[in-house]
Amino acid sequence: MKKQIGIWMNTDKAVLVSLLNGKEERIQTIESDVESRPHNPRHVKPGSRTGTVLMDMDKKMTQRKNHQMHDYFERVMHSITSDTGEIFVFGPATTKKHFEKELKKHPEHGNKKLEVETADKMTRPQMIAKIKQHFIQNSNSRS
Repeated sequence: MKKQIGIWMNTDKAVLVSLLNGKEERIQTIESDVESRPHNPRHVKPGSRTGTVLMDMDKKMTQRKNHQMHDYFERVMHSITSDTGEIFVFGPATTKKHFEKELKKHPEHGNKKLEVETADKMTRPQMIAKIKQHFIQNSNSRS
């Protein structure tokens, strides 16, 4: 029994498609809580004075976004079952690369075969087709 998972990911959502012996088993969408444009109440000035402490609002917003990304990645990782042997992550931008780094930090996922690829926005049927095609090509190349 061969279990594989394909994940299309950007900062808004992750679509996970689980395959069991090459057949679609489950599709799950995980919405992200990452703010695309966090509100900066003092956006006029790069730094602001709160009492006697000078706060760098850009740094604070970056830390907030990093924390939100970490929480998002954790939720995606918890959806990957322990019996999954191969993981294929694809999508636009750099979110997939950051996820790859987080995934490799966790010992339960670090030993799994992992591939990352850049891809444009896709419809759900296109994502499913790409995931199936990826795993079929990889199984044929190993034969």
